[in-house]
Amino acid sequence: MKRVLFVDDEPMILQGIQHSLRSMRAEWEVEFANGGAEALETMGRAPFDVVISDMRMPGMDGAQLLELVKAKFPRTIRIILSGQSDRENILRSVGPSHQYLSKPCDVDELKQRLIRAFALRDTLDDPCLKEVLSRLKTVPSLPALYLAVTEALRSPQTSLTEIGDLIEQDMGMCAKVLQLVNSAFFGLACPVSSPHQAIAIIGFENLKALVLSVEVFSGFGGQGAPDMSFLWKHSMATACFAKAIAKVQRCPREMMDDAFTAGLLHDIGRLVLASAFADEYEQVLRRAAEPGALLATCEGEAFGCSHNLAGAYLLGLWGLADSVVEAVAWHHEPAHAEPKSFSALIAVHIADHCESQIHPDSGFGENSTIDEPLMVQLGLQTQMASWSNACQEVALRSASHA
Repeated sequence: MKRVLFVDDEPMILQGIQHSLRSMRAEWEVEFANGGAEALETMGRAPFDVVISDMRMPGMDGAQLLELVKAKFPRTIRIILSGQSDRENILRSVGPSHQYLSKPCDVDELKQRLIRAFALRDTLDDPCLKEVLSRLKTVPSLPALYLAVTEALRSPQTSLTEIGDLIEQDMGMCAKVLQLVNSAFFGLACPVSSPHQAIAIIGFENLKALVLSVEVFSGFGGQGAPDMSFLWKHSMATACFAKAIAKVQRCPREMMDDAFTAGLLHDIGRLVLASAFADEYEQVLRRAAEPGALLATCEGEAFGCSHNLAGAYLLGLWGLADSVVEAVAWHHEPAHAEPKSFSALIAVHIADHCESQIHPDSGFGENSTIDEPLMVQLGLQTQMASWSNACQEVALRSASHA
């Protein structure tokens, strides 16, 4: 049975939540704490899968509590509950929180968030890997892009469009702004997958605070870290190819945004594993470079799962759109998701293959093949030549501008 702890200093709020979740008593064991100190004491007696804390509490506020939970109980999923007036405070909780819920809390929204969180916890079997991923404050960024964003935010002449152009090139920064903007805190009617749109919603000052004050972004590298510089180039190319493929299909703008973002983030799990387990992942890359070796197999032997599931777990934990999480999880094996038609998943699956064909010597170290039986099943096999041509055109334009 899954265990959930709610923390709030207002007894009436806790009573309301208790009443609204009665229908889930057979599946969830729910407990309540009147403040941060009581919550830590309760968690010390028995582990919890999820803790949901109010932001404004006397003594120890929600951000402070979740920082301590992250340090003491890293496998617990951490959710903040905050009102719209807490926009300044919510920025403090970006690091320790996985998701944000608006207050007053919509019961159906709460149930869906918890159901999704529990489903994600069952994705990974390795408890050590869950602990590492749950601890992550952010995903490292390419140092040059990180520096460019910080410098741009310090300049009063920089526009949000220019900031968006930079963040759109980086897996870590893109994932983090989408995590924040897709929280219930912003009250959006539907998920946002476009980095430019996300930045416009967050606003210049909030973004500046996130980067310069809260330091929610960080550069990748350091002593012992494997060389992953090729990953940004591959991911950006895959993102552009996936968007071009969606455009060939005359998809709506929302699906093209999903395809681009999913392409940019499809290998974010590699960056996460390389950052969290530098020495081990360096060894994985060496084994994967041997003749006949497969990267996914080497990752599975080292970590108990491949990079695609690790990345999907983290992005799902952060509340990104289901279509993006699905594409990240199954871009090598799309049939596992049982797609019924063209989607961002199909776009990324094809784009990843096309990128490996156009740049075979990129040193990426993966075996990317198209699931042709699935394309036939979906009636998309006749489109494959058009998709390939679209990717080639994007690559040529990119090369001419280099």
